Amino acid sequence: MPSPSSTLAPRVTTLIDVARDAGVSRATASRVLTGSPRVSPSARDRVLASAERLQYQVNAAARSLRTARTGLVGLLIPGFRNDLYGPLADRLDERLRERGLSVVIGSSGWSADGDLRVLESFAAQRLDAVIIAPRSDRSTALAAYLGGLACPAVFLDRDVVGLQRDSVLTGLREGITEAMGALAALGHRRIAVSAYGADLRPGREVRAGFADAVARFGLEDDPSLLVEMSDLNAEAGDAVAGKVIAADATAAVIGGPTSLLARSLRRLRERLGPDPFPRRLSIVAVGDEVLADVHEP
Repeated sequence: MPSPSSTLAPRVTTLIDVARDAGVSRATASRVLTGSPRVSPSARDRVLASAERLQYQVNAAARSLRTARTGLVGLLIPGFRNDLYGPLADRLDERLRERGLSVVIGSSGWSADGDLRVLESFAAQRLDAVIIAPRSDRSTALAAYLGGLACPAVFLDRDVVGLQRDSVLTGLREGITEAMGALAALGHRRIAVSAYGADLRPGREVRAGFADAVARFGLEDDPSLLVEMSDLNAEAGDAVAGKVIAADATAAVIGGPTSLLARSLRRLRERLGPDPFPRRLSIVAVGDEVLADVHEP
């Protein structure tokens, strides 16, 4: 007598079912469904039509054992609070789906140890490639781990010491210098700039851009004008606003996630009085076009 589970479980369509329905061999059906060009157009059309009609799903585990590929690409990000990573993950997923691949996203929670935990999880899943934006690119433990990584890897705006990997880098240094130059042209000499920590390439780029602007435009070189962001949540915006005011800056370049940026601007407005921008403080805000559409100025 069949067990209840066997009578309730739906029968899974197999590759043989698809081949039989399409009137082709199992090998031909396999070639079609794995994207091989060695198939006639008519056979391809019949197999794809049968697969759709029978709701055939590729057995990813079996395919992985057969091809040593999983069809998965890992994306390591430091956290979900930074607005950069949502659109990036969305676009990456779109492009990978066009190629029959899927993205697996892991967040380190802004922790260097978290970077390693996510990468170990990726390795256990035997991902085909990884795209990496770790919390810190100055971790020796991370450098050692990545040095032994077998799959292809691409860094996102990171520069890990001692490793030669493909990287996608921003021009943040030049952008900060240009923004400070625009403020200098308005007559400002005490310009505050928000920055990530120096253990992250964007933080080092901001510091380099600040130094370039100080030298090029004759600005005040005061360490208090480099405002380090301790976190990326809304509460960190309070600290950024407080440090800008404490530095007695007449202008500021502030970047970060929307919640941090919006909170910084709100606190500056509250503490500097009515209509403070640009009467008491000129601002260049970096990082959010949506906020710019609704914020005054």
